[in-house]
Amino acid sequence: MKNLSLLALGLSLIAPNAMVFADHHEGEHEETPLQEEMSSMNKAWKSIRRAAKDPAEFAHAAEMVGTMIEHAKNSIDMDPILLAEQEGEEAKEKFMHGYQEGMQETVVLLEELKAAFEVADQAAVVATMDKINDARKKGHRSYKPKDD
Repeated sequence: MKNLSLLALGLSLIAPNAMVFADHHEGEHEETPLQEEMSSMNKAWKSIRRAAKDPAEFAHAAEMVGTMIEHAKNSIDMDPILLAEQEGEEAKEKFMHGYQEGMQETVVLLEELKAAFEVADQAAVVATMDKINDARKKGHRSYKPKDD
């Protein structure tokens, strides 16, 4: 009985602190609409990379690429966080133009990838995925905060 009381006391001391920590952590990582779109694209991309190795998964991969296309199109007119760091209207316009151009290029590449999956052209799938990876790296270097 004494051990049970000590256990209850210990839990009563720990549980509230754990809840405060959890609440504090949740508020810290509030995502912007653009981050949500990009996060959805990233999750789909991970599945697509795995599916690209198995021709039996190509139809499903094409559907996932379709989802990525929707998220990419939604992202085109959203403001990247780094836009606020640009000084002056001209710099902001140039930054947004580059971002939007990159996202439009991403949509084109994703449409090519979807078509390659639909016709089960593994060589085209691999080549297009390489182009997308290069575009992602370039875009993330230019338009994504370093700590994300």
